[in-house]
Amino acid sequence: MKDKLNVMVPVDFTPVSYRAIEFLAFLMDKTPINTHLVHVIEVNSAEWAGSVDASETLNKGELKQKQQLAGQKFAELKQHVDFSFTSEVLFGGLTTTLATYANTKSIDLVIMGTDGADGWLEKVSGSEAQHVVRYTNIPVITIHKDAAITPIQNLLWVADFEAEKQPEQSVATIKILQQLFNAKLHLLQIVDKEDKTKIQQMKHNMQDFAEQLNLQNYDLHLHHNYKVPAGVRSFNEVSEMDLVLIGTHGRKGISHLFYGSVAETLVNHCIRPLMTYHLN
Repeated sequence: MKDKLNVMVPVDFTPVSYRAIEFLAFLMDKTPINTHLVHVIEVNSAEWAGSVDASETLNKGELKQKQQLAGQKFAELKQHVDFSFTSEVLFGGLTTTLATYANTKSIDLVIMGTDGADGWLEKVSGSEAQHVVRYTNIPVITIHKDAAITPIQNLLWVADFEAEKQPEQSVATIKILQQLFNAKLHLLQIVDKEDKTKIQQMKHNMQDFAEQLNLQNYDLHLHHNYKVPAGVRSFNEVSEMDLVLIGTHGRKGISHLFYGSVAETLVNHCIRPLMTYHLN
């Protein structure tokens, strides 16, 4: 394991963005962390020339005022937290700017709060956190505004344990979290209908999955629901999970509009902190 984890927390200085810092505190208790707090001032990438002064078509006065205000907010935040952090004020599109920063700074984990999104908005544009999950290859922990944040004792891993090959780096991150918190790992398969033969095969697949990845200290769970997001939510309502883990294909454009993503739906509605990672 690395001496220090590099963790990025996007902040817009709203209460929901600070929820990520609440979760981060539990991680800081267990391991040294380099914390990067990043605020993005959104500008049209076609008009951005690399600096405020060089961007002729943008309102320089307004951008400098926003930059100064963000600097003041970071200064105020430093007076209220008991940990050191690197603060960055960046310009550009929110998703691409965060993804570029994460790659440039070798970020291991992104943690961010989210208000979520509903209905047609969720399908077409989604929440900001949903976009970051879609475009960032680094594991992202999202904290919904209504999610319960508790010390990590139980990790819930939701997957299709037969079909998906799990990326090594993400599996390593999951194992690190389990090790740091001495947590129990719970593998969950959502079952859409009661079929004894199918259920037995699912159990077999889950056991194979755990053995192939050399997982330790785990339980297997099957839970009935016709939709995976609803099934995960209902399972969480009757269990004491502290962090949900799920892979995503990061679908974009028309593919995302028609097929969506179970992981991204959970980003907008999960009642527990959620870690997503890319499957491809």
